[in-house]
Amino acid sequence: MPVFLLPDFIADLQDHADAHFARRALQKTLHPDGSFRADSDDHRYEGIRGAWIRYVSRKRTAYRVIYLRSGENIYLFRAGEHSVEDRLVDPAPGTVEAAIPISETGSEVAAAVAAMSAREDRSARPVNRFKRNVPSPQIRREIFSRRNLPHKDIWLVAPFINGDLFAPTAAFGKLLLDQVEDGASVVIITAPPKNAEIEWMERLAERKVGIFVYPRLHTKLYCFIFDEARRYEPGLRGGDRYSSLILIGSANLISAGMALETERYNEELCYALPEDEIGYVESYITELMLRGYELPDVRRFLARGRWQQLENEKW
Repeated sequence: MPVFLLPDFIADLQDHADAHFARRALQKTLHPDGSFRADSDDHRYEGIRGAWIRYVSRKRTAYRVIYLRSGENIYLFRAGEHSVEDRLVDPAPGTVEAAIPISETGSEVAAAVAAMSAREDRSARPVNRFKRNVPSPQIRREIFSRRNLPHKDIWLVAPFINGDLFAPTAAFGKLLLDQVEDGASVVIITAPPKNAEIEWMERLAERKVGIFVYPRLHTKLYCFIFDEARRYEPGLRGGDRYSSLILIGSANLISAGMALETERYNEELCYALPEDEIGYVESYITELMLRGYELPDVRRFLARGRWQQLENEKW
């Protein structure tokens, strides 16, 4: 069964941050003589004719290879984390015809890789990570796509928050409280409310949601960190497909900002960060929590009539 390398596959191997990724991907798909290695776990990729998915690893990395079958030929097409499935498009015209063959008589795969990289322009395909409210409420869809997934952490950071959205009968409130009951650690970080209204904070704290108030906050950041330990638990179909969601942008956690409980949406733009940046985001969240005020501090300021002091930096 002849095997060919496509330009995007070579670019994926060479550009990957994991120095061992190329070796792992090739070992999982090819025999030492360059012939194709069969795997009964392969399954079709819907949307591209003849496309199949090969799992290279599972759990946190969830690496995979996408290949194309055409008659007796195999074309190694794309490789990367599970998110590589989300941005696939058909190979560009002429790409398949220009593919580099891997000889089944012992030619080195590395030679084919070198030949391909010398011939091809490896400009990266653009990935649209921007999410909008208008004309379609993409931000809301991204968030509500998380409701049946297990999460380790959920971090919601916004200066302006509508506490009514967290009511158990509201769609967003139900999503959030269901996640708490399912074991997720949920933290909300916000600016001091201008009206000194903290009743909604108290209600959430009673339900084991962490509340922090941070002076002069203007960040809008929404993180749903997938629980890797539960990726393959019974009842979670297609666990390899799931990843974390990290949105950063303009939207406040209010009805018009998130397209919740209203038909009048703000024009908002958020950006979905790559999952490999979770570590940086977690460090930022930790800093906000350490440098912000916890709810008992907020109560004391309110009881002593010193609410305005909350808006001053404390460090």
